[in-house]
Amino acid sequence: MSNTDNIFDFLQQSSSSTSDYVKFNDGDKKSFRILAKPVTGYVLFVDGKPQRVKPDNLKELPQKNERDEKPKTFAAFIVYEYADNGPGAVKLWEVTQKSIINQLALLFSDKDKHWTDYQIVVTRLGQGLETKYNVTGIQAPMEETLLAFCTSAAQYIDLEQLYAGENPFIKELPELEAKTQPKPSNDLPF
Repeated sequence: MSNTDNIFDFLQQSSSSTSDYVKFNDGDKKSFRILAKPVTGYVLFVDGKPQRVKPDNLKELPQKNERDEKPKTFAAFIVYEYADNGPGAVKLWEVTQKSIINQLALLFSDKDKHWTDYQIVVTRLGQGLETKYNVTGIQAPMEETLLAFCTSAAQYIDLEQLYAGENPFIKELPELEAKTQPKPSNDLPF
């Protein structure tokens, strides 16, 4: 076996079965908890790489890229993504879609509520320009394990690194288990 065979065997191995970033495919329905205050700004992909700046630094970005795209607003969140079966995972969720941003703004417009009061469910339908997202907030208390992680999230993920084009994951993420609270059936006959 040659050295190149060993290299590519190694590169094809995945150190993790899942990504540290939230990704949606057509038909996906995912549930999250926001675990930290997001960072916001503008993003533009130049030569296939994201360039991000803070909200007041838009002039630092090119006004168009090679595909004639303009900078988009973004918000990047540290979230806990619930799994259908088994434990979920702490991930980074970057949102550039206006429909998601507008629905989140509407959900969090109630000044008496905090973002920790909601489990967020996002559904994606369609592909390309036909993609639609639906965001729903389910008011439910945050699990204790997730609340505890909120106080230490900055030790593991530094969202400010996104502005420098660096990896925001600064330390290996702990495994957390948080289960959604089952709703009582109330033994209704229907």
